Amino acid sequence: MALTRRSFVKGATILPFAVWLAEEGWAQPAAVVTRWDARSAQGIANLKIYAEAVTKMRNTAMYPEKNPRSWTFQWYTHQVKGLIQNNVQNKANAIQAIYGAPSSAWKSLALEMWNTCQAHLGQPENYFLPWHRMYVLYIEQIVRKVTAKPSFTLPYWNYSVSGANHGVLPPQFRMQNDPTFGSLYVDKRNPGVNNGTSIAAGQPGDPLNLDALKQCKYGFTSNAVQGFNQTLDFGLHGNVHVLTGNTQNMGRVPWAAYDPIFYLHHCNIDRLWASWNADANRKNPNDAAFTSKTFVFANGDGVRVTPSIGSVLSYAALGYRYDRLEPLTPAHCPAVSVQAAATRKLVASKVPRIPLGPGPVRASLEAAPSPAGQASVPLGDRIAHLNPDHRLYLVVNDLQTDAAPGTVYHLYLELPPHAGSAWTQYWVGTINFFAAEHHHEGGNPVSVSFDITDLAKRLKAQGHLGVKAELTIAPAGTPASEAKPTVGEVALHEA
Repeated sequence: MALTRRSFVKGATILPFAVWLAEEGWAQPAAVVTRWDARSAQGIANLKIYAEAVTKMRNTAMYPEKNPRSWTFQWYTHQVKGLIQNNVQNKANAIQAIYGAPSSAWKSLALEMWNTCQAHLGQPENYFLPWHRMYVLYIEQIVRKVTAKPSFTLPYWNYSVSGANHGVLPPQFRMQNDPTFGSLYVDKRNPGVNNGTSIAAGQPGDPLNLDALKQCKYGFTSNAVQGFNQTLDFGLHGNVHVLTGNTQNMGRVPWAAYDPIFYLHHCNIDRLWASWNADANRKNPNDAAFTSKTFVFANGDGVRVTPSIGSVLSYAALGYRYDRLEPLTPAHCPAVSVQAAATRKLVASKVPRIPLGPGPVRASLEAAPSPAGQASVPLGDRIAHLNPDHRLYLVVNDLQTDAAPGTVYHLYLELPPHAGSAWTQYWVGTINFFAAEHHHEGGNPVSVSFDITDLAKRLKAQGHLGVKAELTIAPAGTPASEAKPTVGEVALHEA
């Protein structure tokens, strides 16, 4: 790959870009390499290499758990297994069990690397995409090294693809006793997943939609307009985790990275970020506090490196491409995007928190106060006079749970008591609690926003929107009894 010479300042020394890349573990290939869809011929060829690497990395005779290139070490980089509420103690116990008391370079590296998943333990939410890009890059390097196959690229799982493969796990991950692909099989996936059933099967809408690509800003701009990074993280990303694996697998942060499909999931998340960046007006943050932030990883040789966010914002500069990017909707964002003004709240729930149980829960959304002396304006009338430049958003604030529920929840607006087969026409979207356990650690609140402009206009035309509105929150499966999930205020905003 031909690179223009850029330089980075390290103290008083200016290093050429290629030298800086090498020092930080980004070994530049001779040419741009391609990451392939896991179902393509090239993707399957790379899955054979990947399966070989998983076998070797799990073999403690070859790669003891204390080795940075072992499967356990890489898994624990995301998060050490156990309850999130005991996160610090879990890490301390794992360090003691694997390394014992003596100090060593590998033990020091584990102390720095383990439990550093961003941003599900209270870190700034905008770190989510760059940290996981680094994580995928380094696991890709490690696979190349442990298999001695430098041409390897990590395939991606395109679960949002249309047609028969929508949400279906690639077959190579479902071959339990296969001599080539058996290492990619994990039994703690949800029922049907290992049999080829789509993870979206039986859902009222599509929890695997690409609505995040419609966002024009990277980060949070208002309570209603939450940006690409957050919409992707709390939406599609979390939905795939919860729909794929149980609470000792993909469905819970501390276990998620044990499953080999985890890395193909995050390769696809990275592909969606690359797709979003394909529009020149969809820009990543460039403030110094963000771009200068560094994280600690082990490169393909198992050596400590400290890449910065700024070094990974351009995936092309890292020497890889994707065989296919997703088209963007709408086609273009404004070249100059003005920060969203304060949104106008139309209706909101009046209880402090809404507890979610094993069945549907209904929450009444009361009209926002009208000016003194004026009657409340029916919500339907407000929709009819919505500013043409504005959109209507349903925002579910501050998701919390004591433990992973093990299921997603579906939202419906003005769902009739006996909707029958027509219930899907009231569907708003899907929420998950994958990132919501961290409130015990003092983490950032998880809030999810849905653009319901078209739904609200249709309900208005059908005469279903009055002064109040009612939201129904229903689990897609049976939640774990210990979970006790709740949501904070639910509100409709015009922005």
